[in-house]
Amino acid sequence: MSVWYLYGGLAAGVAYLVARGAVRRRSQEAAGDASGLVPVRDLTHLPQALQRSALWTLADGGFERRVVHGVMPRGAEDVDVTAFDLATLRDHRGEWAWLPVEPPFRIGGMVSVVVCEIDRAFPHYVLKRAGRGDELVDDDLLERGTHIAKVARDGLGLKRSYAAELRHPLPPQPLAVGLSTAWRAYGKDPARLAELLSAGLGKTLDQVGRRDLVVELIDGLVIIYPAARDVVGPDAFADLTETALGVVDGLLASSPRISPRGIEPTRVTNP
Repeated sequence: MSVWYLYGGLAAGVAYLVARGAVRRRSQEAAGDASGLVPVRDLTHLPQALQRSALWTLADGGFERRVVHGVMPRGAEDVDVTAFDLATLRDHRGEWAWLPVEPPFRIGGMVSVVVCEIDRAFPHYVLKRAGRGDELVDDDLLERGTHIAKVARDGLGLKRSYAAELRHPLPPQPLAVGLSTAWRAYGKDPARLAELLSAGLGKTLDQVGRRDLVVELIDGLVIIYPAARDVVGPDAFADLTETALGVVDGLLASSPRISPRGIEPTRVTNP
């Protein structure tokens, strides 16, 4: 009789995994349809610059889900767009991290992300809009009580949260670059960022109504995500993609394009 129980348990486990895979595929396809992108297997097509971002350090890596990708025309240029949900490795281990800037902020255990590759090159900047992530709220009792790793950490008396350590740390004080009061920025080249803001990016950010939004610029990547929570549903996923493309439009209009021959000057216009 015990053998039949074993077989029954194995069959139930396989059925659960198959059903979960089918649900995730449907969710991925719905997200792609809503955002005009195509489902892909993983993030291997993205540059390594993603792994040097504050997002990746806060998450300590993780597991991507609902990955969609495509090329979007934006005026005279095409933008390579990848959108996905990131289940952070820190949450998998039962912990979370904050970025050690003033004021600090954290991200959630599941984060929805849009990465746009553009023909530009930026120093590393992190721009943060005020929101719940700034409150550094710990995981609630329900989240910790239903998460095996978090229960184990609490039982062993281990810390729940840590400061994220960037390989190349950002200066902790916000840059004085003329942002509106809802936004703050961190980086090592305030003059370059001030130029981008005055040339049109500042106006674009003022039009973004999503609280808790983070915009990272690093090399040729524009990485955009809500700090403290994931985006639920395909329509909300598509809305985040549109928000990201709006920010990209501001960057394209306010910075010169890179070509194989070097930097070509372009006319700067406000979006």
